[in-house]
This record gives sequence, C-alpha cells and structure tokens, in this order.
Amino acid sequence: MSFSLPPSAVHRISRSAVLLSIVCATLVPLAAIGADDGTDTSITVVKELQEFVVQPDGSFVLTQQSARQVNEQRAVAGAGQRQFHFNRTVEEVAVLEAYNQKPDGRRIPVLPEQIKLQQEPAYSGAPMFQDMQVKTLIYSDVAVGDVLYSTIRRTRRVAMFSGQFDDVTYPEYHPTGQYTVIYDMPASMALKVDDVGYKAAAPAHHDGRTVYRWDLVPAENPRLEADTVAYWDFGRRLIVSTFDSYASVGLAYDSAAAPAAAPGPAVAARARALAEGLATPRAKALAVADWVRKNIRYVAVYIGNGGVVPHSADSVLANRYGDCKDHTTLMEAMLRAVGIASTPALINAGNSYKLSPVASLGQLNHAITYVPALDLFLDSTAEDIAPGYLPAWELDKDAILTRTGALAHTPVTQPGAVKSRFRVRIAADGAATFQFTRDQTGWLADPVRFEHRNWRKADQDRFVATLLASFGMKGSGTVEQGNPGDGDVASAGKGYSFTLRGKADNWTYLPGTMGMAAASSLYIGLANEVFALTNETARTQPFVCPESDFDEEADYEFPAGATLLAVPPDVHVASPYFQYDARFTRLDGRLHIARRFKSGKAGTRVCTPQDHAAMQADIRRMVRDLRSQFILQVPDTALAAHSQPAAGARTNLD
Repeated sequence: MSFSLPPSAVHRISRSAVLLSIVCATLVPLAAIGADDGTDTSITVVKELQEFVVQPDGSFVLTQQSARQVNEQRAVAGAGQRQFHFNRTVEEVAVLEAYNQKPDGRRIPVLPEQIKLQQEPAYSGAPMFQDMQVKTLIYSDVAVGDVLYSTIRRTRRVAMFSGQFDDVTYPEYHPTGQYTVIYDMPASMALKVDDVGYKAAAPAHHDGRTVYRWDLVPAENPRLEADTVAYWDFGRRLIVSTFDSYASVGLAYDSAAAPAAAPGPAVAARARALAEGLATPRAKALAVADWVRKNIRYVAVYIGNGGVVPHSADSVLANRYGDCKDHTTLMEAMLRAVGIASTPALINAGNSYKLSPVASLGQLNHAITYVPALDLFLDSTAEDIAPGYLPAWELDKDAILTRTGALAHTPVTQPGAVKSRFRVRIAADGAATFQFTRDQTGWLADPVRFEHRNWRKADQDRFVATLLASFGMKGSGTVEQGNPGDGDVASAGKGYSFTLRGKADNWTYLPGTMGMAAASSLYIGLANEVFALTNETARTQPFVCPESDFDEEADYEFPAGATLLAVPPDVHVASPYFQYDARFTRLDGRLHIARRFKSGKAGTRVCTPQDHAAMQADIRRMVRDLRSQFILQVPDTALAAHSQPAAGARTNLD
C-alpha cells in the first residue's frame, strides 16, 4: 500500500489528502533547516488560512483561503493554475471565489468555464475504475506582481476512520506572510499536537466545541542537504490527531482492511500449489512472496474509501494487479491458506526514520507483510528485490503491525555485497583488451538480474561501447549475462554475475611515459560510493548513513619492454564508519590492485552532522587513493616490436 499524495498536498497532509495516503508513494517535503538559501522567492505566500470544522464522526468541512503573489516570470506558468485533488465518492470541492488581482487593484475573476474538472491524470491510464478527480482553477492574464486569490470549501462526508481525525501541515518553501490553521472540534475530541515552528493560540470554547489555532512562525528555509532524512524528522511541522497511540492507528486500519484478506477457493488453491513439497514455513512464505511480486503488478487505485481499504484477495488474484494494500491483503490470504499467520505492517517507505510523538497516519505511506513466527518482513511490491530482503529505504523503520497494533522494527541492515575482478592488457600503442566480471550477492543480486532480464537487445549490444565512451575511449565489447532467472523461483536471492569483455583503441597514449588511473573497477565500483561521500562539505541535518560492501581486484598487464616507474602507496582505514584497504603489488610485467571497502554505522541507518565531521579525514584519504595513478614508461622500440607481432601472439584476453 503506498499512501500517495497529490502534488498540491506536498506541504500539508489534510484529512482528505490522507485519504489518498495509503497508496504507496513517498512524501518528500521541500524544506530543511539551516541558512536561508532554500527559499523559492518566485512566489510569496501572502495568506494561507485553513479552517476545519470537524464533526464527532470524523467528517469535516475545510474552508481554505489562499493568496499568492507572483514575483518572477518563471513562476507564471505554474502559479497560473491551482489544482485541488479529491475523491468524489466521499468528498467534494466547491470554489467559492477566485480572482487575479493586478498591482493597480483590478480584479480579473476566474469564470465558471475556467474551472475544469478532470479525472486524476496520474491514474487515468490505470486499468481499472477509480474516483480521484482534480478541480483546476485557471487564472487569466497572469503576470509578475499579480496576487492570485482563491477560496474553496472541501466537504469530507465520510471519515477515513470513524470517530477519528488527524492532519499534518508543513511550511511552504516560499516567503510566507500569514499561514494559519484552525480546527473547530467537538469538545469530546481532544487534539494531541506536535507543533514545531508553529505558535499556538489559547483554545476557545463555545457550545460544546473547542477551537484550536496555530500560526506559522517565520523562519529561514535552507536547502535540503544531499541524502538528508525526511524533513519531518527534524523540521517545522504541525501534526494534530485524535488518535491516542500508533496502536490505535494500526487497529483502525485493520478493522477496515481485515475482511478483504479472507482466502477464497482460488487463492487457497494457488497458495497450496506454491507450497507443495516445501518443508518449512519460511520456504513456503518466500515462495508465496516470490510469486506475488512476479505476477501481481503494482497499480495505485482509489475507489470510494480505497485510500485505506484494500480490494479483496480474490479480486486482486483475478485481476493480477493492485496497490501495496492489495498486495499485503493477497499475501495474508495466501499465507493463511498454507497455515502461516501474517499481518500488514504500516511503515514509511521514504527517508523518514522517526515517528512523531503524536500518532498520525501522515508519516505512514506504505504497507508490507510481516510474519511474526518467522520475524520476517516481506514486500511483494518490490518486484526487483528477492523475497527475504527489503529495499534499502525500508530498513531501520518503525512498523505498526495492524493485526495487534504492536510496534515492530524492520532490520537495520541485511546481507549484500559486490565483488569484481578486472583484467586489462595494455599494448605498446596504448590500446587495450579487458575483461571485467562483477558478482552481486544478497539483496543486491536481484536488482541487477531484474535489469538484465528487461534489457533491450540494442542497449545490451551498445553497452560496452557506451561505457567506454563515458571515459573518453573508443572501443567495443560484449556483455555476458548470468542466468536471469526469469520465472525461476530458485534463483531468487542467489548471487548474480555478469562479464564485460572488449577492446579500447585509446585506453592510454603510448609509447612514452604516462600516468594512468589506478582504477580497480570498470563499472559502478567502490569509487562511486566513496566519491558520493563528498556531496556535502559540511552538514547541519541528519542524513542516511552510507552502507556498502565492495571487494575489487584489478590486474594491469604491460607490453614487453615497459617499465613501471611508480605505484601509489598502500592505504588502510579503520573507523566506526569505514573499513578500507588498498594494496598495490608489482609482479612480473603487471600490477595487481586490491581494494576493500565496507561502510555503515552500527545499529542505525541515520548519521548526524557530528558523524559527518568525524568522517572527513578518512574520506580525504580514500578519495586521494582513488584519484591516484601509476606511472608507466614504454620506449619507442616496444611500439616497433608491437607493430610486428610474433606468430601466435595473444591479442585478446583468455
């Protein structure tokens, strides 16, 4: 289940937006904390006033007043129309007023024919019916200096969860004047709040109701740093909720979703056929997950309250598609049919690693499967990840187990390594033949297997030539794929190897004395991992710790008469974050390079700015090594001998 959000809701998750939210996509807020170099000055939010009137059953009416000034020409196209996404089965959006106010005070109204109602374009091609629609306001004669006004009324007729309400708001990444959020609640529905960066007014009481108000406190809007965790883990936010705990959130979801997981005859028959002959519950669970990920394609769909209510397991199996909620429902039904109990687990599938102290559905945007007896998480929507492993962005996450409401935690780490062997034979004229073999194990195997299985033949044929061209070389070669394992359950999770062979006409320029990069890999190696560590020179925000495991060896063979004048020094790094070794060995007529690199922080996927500062000396040592060269000298006489090769001389790698 992913809980996807419409583009207009990136800065807030209203109760109506959370209706969409369990649809399997990640919310990425636009701001971060630090110097004010992230603010987009092309638009000023002059006024944003949102007033909710909530009923005891959780339904509500939202009146939203907005005024945005266009400051720069680049904002005209985007600001000139305003979109409101809604589910027509359970809510409606009415435009009360909209106009463009020119600098001289003239108002150009948005006419009825300029209000367009369309089916949600992101899903219009989905192979099933759905109820998401978009109401778009199109402003006339928009120019720099104009202020675009709108007042809309959103009526939510049916609560997502009966008797509950929650809402999440984040600051927009524009200069902001007034930004006010008001909740007019029944006195019996007390709001819990997480209000970092917002100022609360004293609650007002009237006629058995309580009115709460928060105003955004002006503050700097710095850019989001590379690989930072989600903004809501550390930034300004307003989260309100009537839920008393995350257990209540999980149980509320389960009460709506559980009936769909009853296994019908077709589901039971399919599950039993998959489990036949398998001796252990784990083997059966992996077989079911492998079949679902390969045969039930992901399609996000909303019908009625489809944001949180999955389709029945029988219909998902029959249609062979569904979103993450549908996947977990089918998984639960199939596992139940072979005697294995499971539960949906609600998690954040983005870069959020810390739940708010206020229980809300806002941060939970994905559903996966958890098997308690095996302590095993499965995500059958990840079609390129073998069952038994999770995508990296789902590791180290709190998970709400909906069947019991208990809080669990996904693994912090999982096995996954890359080993490569690289052999280059350099000729006296600087041409070279080469062979490169790369072996992926653990969770890293299936993404490459999946890519190769779906590779276009034309792209495969040109791959080596294109790769060489990226280094400024002219050449050609072939790709020797491993077993793609298409439909082969036994291949899931096994290692995957492939080999590149080829020739480069201008690997280097000889004869003479040349410095050559002391590379230990030809394709996506540990150098890429280390260089990525230099994306930020200083950090103010927590970030996702680098985690990798690489083993690389390279052999460079030189032409007769060549002299290896210099090689880089060996390097050894050992710290709480990195283990790195680089060793250079001179052999008869060749140079052997061996590098090992393993990174990660014990017990967590999140690093701090202090961690980043502590890494810098080691990063500089590793980068210096990876930019090092060896010096080769080839005399002119070697080229003369090369131009008249002896009979039987080798011209290609064995």
